[in-house]
Amino acid sequence: MDEFLGIVGLFAFAIMAGAVCGIIAIAQLSNLKQEIAQLKAKVLSLELANNKLSHNEGADKNVDYSAAQHADTAQANSNEATFNQVSPNQPNQSNQPREQVKTPATSIKPPANISKRKHKLGGKNHTPSLFTSLFEKLRSDFEQNWMTWIGAIALALGGIFLAKYSLEAGLLSPTMRLTLGGLFGGGLIAAAAYMHYKNSVFEGFNNYIPAALATGGFITCFALTLLAYSSYSLISPLSAFVVLGVIAISASAMAIMLGPVLAVLGIIGAYCVPVLVNTGSNNLFALYMYIGFISLSAALVAHKVQRAWLWYLLWAGHLGWYIVGFTIANSSTIWLMGTYGLLSVIGLIAVPRLGLKLAVVETRPHSLKRLINALPSHPLMLACIVPLLIAMLFDSDNYLQWQIINALGILILLFLVIKNSRWDLWLGAALIIAALILLSTPSYYIDFSDSLFIFKHPYGSALFLGLALSAYGLYFGIKWAPKRLAFHITASFSVFIMIAILYAIIPNHALAAAYPLWAVILLISSAILIKCAMSGVTLFQRFSYWVGANANITLAITMLLNDSGLTIALAIQVLLISVLINRYRVPMPHWPIKALVAALLLRLTLSPWTPSYEALSVLGMHWSLVVYPLCVVLFYVAAKCFSASQLKVWLEGAALHCLALFITTETSYQLVGHYPQFGSLSFYEQALLTCNWLALGCVYLHRARIAGSLAKLYQVAGMALAGAAGITTLSTLLNANPFLSAIYIGEIIVFNWLFLLWLVPAGLVLWLYRLIKPLYTKVAPFILIVAGALSVLAINGFIRQYWQGPYIYISTGASNAELYSYSVIWLVLGAITVVLGHLKNQLLIQKIGLGVLAAVILKVFLVDMANLTGLLKALSFIGLGLSLVGLSWLFQKLRSRVKQA
Repeated sequence: MDEFLGIVGLFAFAIMAGAVCGIIAIAQLSNLKQEIAQLKAKVLSLELANNKLSHNEGADKNVDYSAAQHADTAQANSNEATFNQVSPNQPNQSNQPREQVKTPATSIKPPANISKRKHKLGGKNHTPSLFTSLFEKLRSDFEQNWMTWIGAIALALGGIFLAKYSLEAGLLSPTMRLTLGGLFGGGLIAAAAYMHYKNSVFEGFNNYIPAALATGGFITCFALTLLAYSSYSLISPLSAFVVLGVIAISASAMAIMLGPVLAVLGIIGAYCVPVLVNTGSNNLFALYMYIGFISLSAALVAHKVQRAWLWYLLWAGHLGWYIVGFTIANSSTIWLMGTYGLLSVIGLIAVPRLGLKLAVVETRPHSLKRLINALPSHPLMLACIVPLLIAMLFDSDNYLQWQIINALGILILLFLVIKNSRWDLWLGAALIIAALILLSTPSYYIDFSDSLFIFKHPYGSALFLGLALSAYGLYFGIKWAPKRLAFHITASFSVFIMIAILYAIIPNHALAAAYPLWAVILLISSAILIKCAMSGVTLFQRFSYWVGANANITLAITMLLNDSGLTIALAIQVLLISVLINRYRVPMPHWPIKALVAALLLRLTLSPWTPSYEALSVLGMHWSLVVYPLCVVLFYVAAKCFSASQLKVWLEGAALHCLALFITTETSYQLVGHYPQFGSLSFYEQALLTCNWLALGCVYLHRARIAGSLAKLYQVAGMALAGAAGITTLSTLLNANPFLSAIYIGEIIVFNWLFLLWLVPAGLVLWLYRLIKPLYTKVAPFILIVAGALSVLAINGFIRQYWQGPYIYISTGASNAELYSYSVIWLVLGAITVVLGHLKNQLLIQKIGLGVLAAVILKVFLVDMANLTGLLKALSFIGLGLSLVGLSWLFQKLRSRVKQA
């Protein structure tokens, strides 16, 4: 056995000696290549200089300068490669793996003709993305140092395999095996530290060899510790947990000397320790203490090494265990979860940006685009706060503790906004958290029989939060940062939002007790905002205060009304904002008004099918008789405030939509008695829906002609409504056709249900044909055929209703007088159609009229005269002949007039 071990040792020594020789040879080869590059650069510069003197004298100087510059660049790169070879006498100042020192861009400036040539060849100069640069950097490092890292991996695997072999062969006791393996790993780490300390690295390899040796040593120690815990059971779970943590932290600490790659090993290993070793205690406090300590260490390493992707590893590990903690949390660990989440906001965002003293770093205002792009602060803040909000909303048993934690989160956000103006959007997050705190309170917790409930939680807390946020915005917006719009918006709308939420969730029977207090608060707040608006410094400051004051007054008025009062109040708000923009010439972006209008239109569209609106009345009338016309007027007047703007088109479209909704809903309600129930539509509801949807679809398609960028949206909506009307019409023909079923259609001639069932849709389909023809030429003829079919059904239905009364189903038969009336009426209509076609010089209309006449003649011969005999039959043929001759004469007369004209 000793001989075998001796052979193995010699073999290992030979491999190591060969590896060292290979490394030396590679270094020497690299040296030779660099020297050759230098010589080539010098030769090239000399040749170019000679050519310039002998052949290109008096030529374009830019070209010569370009060639010489090329040679200088090659020389600089060669010198740069030589400079980067670290000599034993030259200390490593950065304590990091040395990389090639790139020549500053300002030291070599290419002439103008080179830039132009590059522009012609390459087009635009695109800046590479972060991931592309990172990938190129890793690829370059691997190409230059692949042998070093493969050697490190081989060392680590050698330690693992040696431990495994000793286990399988039973050569040594478990303790001795682990001891020898630990000595091997520790020896690699010690060798790496010694080489770094003495700076005895091979030429051309910088600090990569010590980092590779240390990586192999730490991986070996990791593997042996897990082996001692899982296979031998020599150490307890707690001991393994501690040892692995110490190894990971040591790797991270050593990464400060040896570079970022070792830091990756330390950070990943440290965060994986709780997964690799489960102590079984489920001690969340101990886990978070460990993760917090690891995150602090990793942050120091990442800050020292200066690599962005180390921060990504840190954030992923820290927040990943934060989320895992919620899966094992209970009522006793709520405060721990909240503390961990809020301290994460400070540790992960505030301290790296503001420093340990949390000093003010920036107070100047920023544009909305710049505020949105404040990365990675926003995602990290949401990752820390959102889990607490979700837990608050779903854990109703401990909601009060979660609410206190999130209230502390609001204080932290407000404090950090003061320190850095790049985080101004966090004021909106604080307002959202305040609203969720209010909404998370279970309704059974509130005693509405107590008249003082408006001062108790959650109503009193909501008022306090609204007033506190408003005061915060006023103070810092006026006294400290008048140009930061976020403070002014917070001051203007905090009270409005909190009371609006209270108004939305309070039961109707308790509103009488709360309304006086809320109205007083809203009116006082409005007065303060108006006063601030008069003395405002900036235009946006004054505008925000005016809008906030109007919103408070509108909400106070809304509380006197019912459910539709909020809709009216919001529509009034749209008008007031438009008037203020027009009056003060505020260059405000249009999207907030568009968003408000879109929300209003959605509310107005869904209201008829909302149960609370079914029997709602306003001012003693059905709500749709008041709300829809009023919104039409408000939107139309608001559109007049924008003379030439896309917003004018938007508001006019909103007014048109409200008008179409009014026609649709109110006609249905007045004629049927209720709004349509799509699951069980009656004959009358289907007739109304067909008319309403067709009218609305035509309105949208007509609007698309002047809608600008919204044209496509209007076209899609119009086609969808027309398609729905077509489906309803087909359903009526098949399942509720008055010609096939005994359906009551009314006793008044023409103005009965057939008028809405077929005649009105026929006219709307003709309008649809004119709108669609420029857009979809191939579809238009089919729509014209549908219009003709509906017209035929309507006219025949009217004739039959005149003879049969309110029921026109065919199975009752028809008298001779009814049959003759069809012929006479269609003969007149056909003649009128032909005449109209001649007058309009429209061949299509003429063909339709002639087709109608041909059908009438065929009917007369086959149906009307089939049962006639004697004198009646002779007189009928004579009358038909005279009519045809007279029509022929009339057509020729008209044709001759057209030719003369």
